[in-house]
Amino acid sequence: MEKNRSEGLQPMHFAKAIVIAALITVLLLFVCAFLMLKTGIEEKVLAILVAGVDAVATFAGGVYIGRKSGKQKFLWGLLFGGIYFLIYLMLVFLMNGIEIEVGAMIKSLLVMAVGGMIGGMVS
Repeated sequence: MEKNRSEGLQPMHFAKAIVIAALITVLLLFVCAFLMLKTGIEEKVLAILVAGVDAVATFAGGVYIGRKSGKQKFLWGLLFGGIYFLIYLMLVFLMNGIEIEVGAMIKSLLVMAVGGMIGGMVS
């Protein structure tokens, strides 16, 4: 039996989208680490690759959330990108303490929010 889309999103949908995005992030970061090991990628190129990983992961989560929402997909994707950024920010605080680069955090927020929003629109 098909679920009724009028139920709306449930917290479990966000949890599944976060798991999907986290798995994609881990997989792509392993690929980046392997490339760095084998090719000696410069730090600037690595920063671009990590931003790409964030965008692809939130895009995938945004697609999942967009398919589950049915309406206002871009807003739900944007919200997912924001939630994923908050989780990312918590992990950065746990690993590095309070010392963060504000510019890097703003860039990450924009990349994740736009990635999730585009994913929601595509779904």
